[in-house]
Amino acid sequence: MVEKLQEGIYHAPGMRPGKFFTIIFLRVGEGFDAPQVGEAFLKLWEVYQGLKNGKIRDLPGHPVPSGDLSVLVGYGPNVFQLSNSQRPLPQAFDSRNLFRSPRPTGGGSLIPGSGLEYADDIRSNFATEEIAIQFIAETQLAVNRAVVETWKVLREITDADTNTAPLLLTSFHSGFQREDHRSWIDFHDGLSNMKSDEREKAIVVKSGSLSEPDDQWTAGGTYLAFLRIGVDLDVWQKLDRQQQELLVGRDKLSGCPLEKLTDEGKPVVTTGCPFMGTKEVSELGDENIKFLEPKKVSDAAIDKSHVQRANRHVDPIDDRNSLRIFRQGYEFLEPLESYPGFRAGLNFVSFQDTPERLRRMLTQSKWLGSTNFGGDPAVPIPGMDQFLSVRAAGVFLVPPVLDSEVFPGASIFFEAT
Repeated sequence: MVEKLQEGIYHAPGMRPGKFFTIIFLRVGEGFDAPQVGEAFLKLWEVYQGLKNGKIRDLPGHPVPSGDLSVLVGYGPNVFQLSNSQRPLPQAFDSRNLFRSPRPTGGGSLIPGSGLEYADDIRSNFATEEIAIQFIAETQLAVNRAVVETWKVLREITDADTNTAPLLLTSFHSGFQREDHRSWIDFHDGLSNMKSDEREKAIVVKSGSLSEPDDQWTAGGTYLAFLRIGVDLDVWQKLDRQQQELLVGRDKLSGCPLEKLTDEGKPVVTTGCPFMGTKEVSELGDENIKFLEPKKVSDAAIDKSHVQRANRHVDPIDDRNSLRIFRQGYEFLEPLESYPGFRAGLNFVSFQDTPERLRRMLTQSKWLGSTNFGGDPAVPIPGMDQFLSVRAAGVFLVPPVLDSEVFPGASIFFEAT
């Protein structure tokens, strides 16, 4: 039986994710069992395979550009509670590894021990539905079209008399990649992601790590964690450059990691960075590559920065105690009626062999712990305790692709034949 990771995880050497991202969430209709949900999702899956080849059901014989669309499906904990589900809840979906729901009045902690909280206006979290589907493509049309074609299928399978359906589209979130490889706070972003030849060690569920025999079917797959995070740029713009650099752990212009502080308290970048003749660490193909991932530092202030807290340099990567994850981020910008007229943020998507890695990274004190972004939680900079706010959050199992299944994870819904 051949198993492999689903597409849409751009981890291999030379692979680059598409420019546009959308993730949709599907809820199971009340009263429907696993086989009924599986049949409904199979209809969707067949439509998605057509979209990847530029085929639209309403335009037979008239292909359209596919936009190099990729499609990935993940399943939340609730799908395993469906009547007649063929698989038990995987052990990795331990309640400790899952995100809390927001308070009915809005806000609330994402996970005990973490400095991340839901935004005050968030009272429900649709990222905890039974099914999540990630679309990535080179064009905005390709990902948007996938959402509309999803709606068409779900409309068709809705009973006209009862207005019920096995699957309901409850929400979706979109984003884009930045060509400058920076984030909304103007710093280089994603530089310390793992090397491409090391990523599978953190991503793929290993058979030997599964203590429950009933979980062996998940080997070769991965877990997707999704966070839609708002960024308070008004708070950030009140900081001077030095404050910003100490919080991030990098030089703002070059992207070079900070190594220490001078006696006067000014940050100093790693010796030799950037390489002579270049201005930024993002100028690859030269000696700057060794500066992408910051080295361990002894300076207490820099050790509390975001890039240091997010990677404590624990080896080997395939050991879950390394807490390494593979991240694919997509920025977003949406209009607001109130000041400043927009909301900027990040669609944080990570893949890991167990959500325990991310949970511990977000909660352990020497890692991100009780910080919202970085710095010393005992002496926070005013406003930085709410700099990031969560607008949606969920964890999903992404089963491997098997030649014997009509779609990844089909064995959750159908008996083996």
